[in-house]
Amino acid sequence: MDINSLLDKLWMAEEKKTFIMSGSGSLLYQSRVNDIPPDVVLKKLQDVSFDCDEQEFTDVDQGLFFNVRRTVIRDGDEAYFCYRVTDISEYMQLIKDVAAYSKMFANMSRFQTTIMNNLSGAYDSFLPGLCTYCNADEVMMFMYASDKIIKSVYKNGTYHTEEISSEEYERYKGLSLSEAVDGCYCVFNSDVQERHCAVFVRGMDTDMQFMEIAVHNIMSLFIERSILEEKLRYESEHDKLTGLYNKGKYIKLRKGLFGRPKTIAIYNFDVNNLKNINDNFGHEYGDSLIVKAARSISAVTSNNILGFRMGGDEYVMVAKDITREEAEELKLKWQSALSKINQNSDDVYVAMACGMVFGSGEYDYDEMYFRADKLMYEDKSRLKANNITSHIIN
Repeated sequence: MDINSLLDKLWMAEEKKTFIMSGSGSLLYQSRVNDIPPDVVLKKLQDVSFDCDEQEFTDVDQGLFFNVRRTVIRDGDEAYFCYRVTDISEYMQLIKDVAAYSKMFANMSRFQTTIMNNLSGAYDSFLPGLCTYCNADEVMMFMYASDKIIKSVYKNGTYHTEEISSEEYERYKGLSLSEAVDGCYCVFNSDVQERHCAVFVRGMDTDMQFMEIAVHNIMSLFIERSILEEKLRYESEHDKLTGLYNKGKYIKLRKGLFGRPKTIAIYNFDVNNLKNINDNFGHEYGDSLIVKAARSISAVTSNNILGFRMGGDEYVMVAKDITREEAEELKLKWQSALSKINQNSDDVYVAMACGMVFGSGEYDYDEMYFRADKLMYEDKSRLKANNITSHIIN
C-alpha cells in the first residue's frame, strides 16, 4: 500500500474545503472549490472568535449550515490556523424536518386522543381539538342537510352555532382542500351520510399537505360516526310517523320530572274519530289524521316546549318555565295552528280535544297530569256534543 498516495488523496479531499489564516487573521490560502461560498465562511471566521477546535455556523439568509474544524500549526513564534469546512445544510434541514414532523405527530396524537375521548359527542365537538392541532385562531364548520345549513364556530374557547342562508354559504361551498377565502383555509369538504360538510381554519400554521392525508380522514370518520349516532338517537327518541318525541322519551324525561322547572304546563290531547276513519276509509286516511294532528303540536314546540306522541291518537305537550298567561297563550297558538292545517287540508279534517293544567312552586306532576287528562275528556265530550269530529273532506 502506497501511504504517500493515500495521503495525497486525503489532502485533495481536504483541500476542496480548506482555509489557512495567519495569527493576525490574514487569509493565506483558500481552496479553489468549496461547498460553501468562501465569503460566507471568511465572514464567520473573522467575526467569531473560536473558543474550541470545532464549531458550527449558520447563515440564515442563504439557509446554510456548516461545521468548521480548526487545526493550529506553529512554526517558531508564528501560529497558523487551518480551517476545514463541512457543509451540513442537508443534515440540519433533515433534523428540522424530523423535528417538525415529530411535532406534527405529537399534535396528531393529541388530536386523536381528543377524538377518542369525545366519540359520543356531537358532530362538531371535535372543533376545539382541531383548533389546538392547527394552532389556529378560529375553526368554522358548515353542515348542510335537509335544506338547512348549520354553521358552528369555535373561537377563543367558546362555541357559536346558527342557521345561515345558502347565499352566505355559497362562497365557501366550492372550495377544495388548501384553498382559502377571507383567510380561512379549507381542511375538509366532503359528503358524509347524505349531508355536505365543510371545515375551515383561520390563522393556521400546520402544514396543509400533511393535514390533507391525515386529519381529513380522522375528521371524516368522526363526523360519520357522530351523524350515525345522532340518527340512531333520533330514531330511538322520536315517533317515526309524526317526528314528535315518542313515549319512551317521555318516560325518560318524566323520571327526572323534566328537570324540575319552577313552572310547568301539561297539555293532554286526543284525536276524535280515528277508529271510525281507519275502519271505514283505511289506515292511509287514519295516518294522515295522526300526522296532521302532530303537526299542530310541532308548530308550537321549542327548546322548552316538548311534544310527544304517546301512541295511537294520544299526545302530550309539556311546557317548562313559562307563566300562566304564556301557558294560556300557547294553547291559543296551538288552536290557531290546527285551524290553519284544517284550512289547507284536502283529505281529512282534524278534531282534537285538549286539557291543560298549569303548576308552579311545589306542584305534584302526577296529580297535574291526571287533571289535564280529565279536562281533555271533558273537552272531548264538548266537541262530540257540538258535532265537531274528525272526518273525510269530500
